[in-house]
Amino acid sequence: MADFGELETAEHLDGTFREAFPQWRDFRQTVADRARYPEFDEQRALQQVLMSDLAHRITADQDLGWLLIGSLALPARPAGNDWPADFGVPGVTDIPQQYLMPRSAFDLDLCASAVTDPNPDRAAQLYRTAVEGAVRRVAAPPDHAGTAHGIGLGGLVRYTVDDLNVFPNGQVMGIVTAQPVDPRFGPRHTPVVDDPIPIEVDIKPPAKVTITGGPDAAQRPITALDLPGFAPFQPLLNPAVNQLADKLVLLTGKPRGLREAPAGPWHRYKDVFDAYFMLQTCQIDADHMREAVNGNWNLGPMGMDRVPDPYRFYGQDATGSGPVVPWKQGLDGLRGGSPQLHQYPDWDQIREKLGAFMDSLPTAPSGSIWTPGQGWAVQQSRSAAEAAQQDRAPRISASAARSRSTTTPDGPRRRPPTAPGTAPGVPGTTPPRQQRGRGR
Repeated sequence: MADFGELETAEHLDGTFREAFPQWRDFRQTVADRARYPEFDEQRALQQVLMSDLAHRITADQDLGWLLIGSLALPARPAGNDWPADFGVPGVTDIPQQYLMPRSAFDLDLCASAVTDPNPDRAAQLYRTAVEGAVRRVAAPPDHAGTAHGIGLGGLVRYTVDDLNVFPNGQVMGIVTAQPVDPRFGPRHTPVVDDPIPIEVDIKPPAKVTITGGPDAAQRPITALDLPGFAPFQPLLNPAVNQLADKLVLLTGKPRGLREAPAGPWHRYKDVFDAYFMLQTCQIDADHMREAVNGNWNLGPMGMDRVPDPYRFYGQDATGSGPVVPWKQGLDGLRGGSPQLHQYPDWDQIREKLGAFMDSLPTAPSGSIWTPGQGWAVQQSRSAAEAAQQDRAPRISASAARSRSTTTPDGPRRRPPTAPGTAPGVPGTTPPRQQRGRGR
């Protein structure tokens, strides 16, 4: 076997993986054989596995308090194995519905929740220092060769990243490219064997990721496929109440946070499907949900102090102050690129479901839990597993965050020594990606 250095022996991989998949074509064929449904196809499965491998590497330093956020976390949220009889893809038994029914996710959204400081400016500097360093340690500059830097998936891909967008609040975004390579010759010579697969990475600061009641435990891995020698990625998640509140609050205000927006009236249609999925499959704590909605940080930027009562979508009809949003057409447009969304009800039914939930929230009894198909009910006791989900992530000191950096915390940002001044083109051709809104 070629020597790829210590990066090939990441803790989540063992020799069994390389024995099962000595080359990229072996791995891809296995994925294609198992992900053979329109609702869960090869592209979706490959993206899941690569995002899991990349996430394992970025989050290796657990002292940073990593949380998985965004739609990639949706399959890992529903507890237990019971599934609504009227919400699923019929005829598929070898891929669980928890993986079939969520909207397809192509982005890796994370938060290093423990990197904080009382001074906001200092917190932002510490955050971007720690987070940018975590990404650049596992992704090489474009066209890098000669070392094991960037080697992933047991030597089957090399991860590369060019410029990262670093925002004043510390948020870091960028495209990490997973380039399939031939592993037989070692890291000094890695011929390209397939088109590159882009992964958008978005690592938000704690100021943009509220944690009400403590992180949630993932109920299952984020990948549907169980691969030999590949330990599943099953991280802590930002609380379901916060993810749901973000979506339900954003749907009531002027649209924001979506790049490549159309010229006419539009909105975050994807959040409608995500919110419906959560109400159909997840238990929701009433007290925590009220807190998450009333204190949601999106209200301020939208110029609102609360959600409408009764609940209504922005631009739902001509009675509002803004333009009428083509909600039905927007949702139907998303269904065209994601076959599993055809199993969701139509716009009127979804609107009624989400509205009824939000209208019932203010009067839901304290201590009650929303259970899909049943509504609100007071729970007599909490299980040990539920109690464990309330543990908050550990914090990390400012000096520890600085020590893990590839940038200078007290001065201007600098490019790591190995990064080129100008980025050459990435070999291969990027495969077409499903059209989607990227805002979260």
